[in-house]
Amino acid sequence: MSIYELFVGLRYLKAKKSQGFISFNTVLSIVTVFIGVFMLIVVISVMNGFQSQIKDKILDVDSHITVISGFGDENENITDYRKLVERLRSVNGVRAVTPYIQGQGLFRYKTRITPILLRAMGDTTSMPDEVKKFVTKGAREFKSASDVFVGAEMAANYGIKVGDAIEVIVPKGTIKITTGLMPGIGTFRVAGFFKSGYYEFDTKLVVMSLPAAQQLYEIGDVVWGIGLKIDDIYRMDYMASMVQTRLGSFRYHTLTAEERNQNLFYALKLEKLIMTVILFLVIIAAGFTIMGTLVMVVMEKRKAIGVLKSMGARPISIMIIFVLEGFLIGVLGATLGSVFGIAASLNLEAIIKWVESAINGVMAFVYGVFNLGAYFPMSLVPKNVYYIDTIPTEIKPEFIVFIAIFAVFLSTIAAIFPSWHASRLKPVETIRYE
Repeated sequence: MSIYELFVGLRYLKAKKSQGFISFNTVLSIVTVFIGVFMLIVVISVMNGFQSQIKDKILDVDSHITVISGFGDENENITDYRKLVERLRSVNGVRAVTPYIQGQGLFRYKTRITPILLRAMGDTTSMPDEVKKFVTKGAREFKSASDVFVGAEMAANYGIKVGDAIEVIVPKGTIKITTGLMPGIGTFRVAGFFKSGYYEFDTKLVVMSLPAAQQLYEIGDVVWGIGLKIDDIYRMDYMASMVQTRLGSFRYHTLTAEERNQNLFYALKLEKLIMTVILFLVIIAAGFTIMGTLVMVVMEKRKAIGVLKSMGARPISIMIIFVLEGFLIGVLGATLGSVFGIAASLNLEAIIKWVESAINGVMAFVYGVFNLGAYFPMSLVPKNVYYIDTIPTEIKPEFIVFIAIFAVFLSTIAAIFPSWHASRLKPVETIRYE
């Protein structure tokens, strides 16, 4: 590419005053690329933030790696769990090891009955730190075998207070000929509330001590799993293989948190993929806009192309000029989209609050002028639905670079056909008919 090709390509980005429509289409092409890149960066940053926040909330309460007995049945008993706990604590990178019992059950408070998730860990006088840090009200330790902790949202939904008595009903797993499967029923005292920030846990989870659950299920001194917290959650798969090696037995196997919650994480990844594909289509649409713009530029510059060719310009030079124009449109659009997309992602919380304030101000004024009654301010992100305090965003530099490069690449590719058409124009005919 020579200097004159670059000069002509830059010149063709700007049309003459009498041909402002061509210039408008050039601007429209840049804006289309800008919108596609901008939307893709903002939406993907928010979805990355949501996915990371949900994952962090799950991992705060749930185990990073779980050791279970058998082949996927978490209700198979582990009898020698104390020896396993000591062995697993010696694995480099493991921060905490907690034996537990977890299962489904029913919760009854006064006349209301609802399904719950029961998780038992710790002894009757202490609670693991992974749960203790979430306690918002009441005691921070188990004082007796009858103490349980419930989610703050669950307590609010059913009007439960600290010190109230609740009943927990679980299947004991013992089948008798005369009565069939008998349930286990226990009465417990609510010792406190916890709030993990994950809606499913805060509305359905009941935490009790391990001895209390063993007595409730009548299973003796056994557990159903051993939960591990590790130092680096981004090495879960590697650490799971390390733990499996340390166990040295096919009787036990490991599950990561992503495997235990694979439906949720798969849904998040699928939603992110679908949104990414949809927004990439916006950039592809921008490519067709660029193609149409350059076709019009070629038609408008037929005489200039003929003059250049008559002066000795080669067809490849003509092609480079118009490919360069598509490339420059892509660079401008991708650069602006990346800059504004990053800025919007970093300040999304303030932007949403400003939009909410503007909408509520206008609606309050309209209600007052037309006497429509009381206006209740709206929220674009209601906390009772999304269960978050802020809009989470996570910007991944490598993804932004990929988006920008893809936009520039597509803009350049879209310019090939108009450029090839321009390179085939015959100078005599273009000058004759102009």
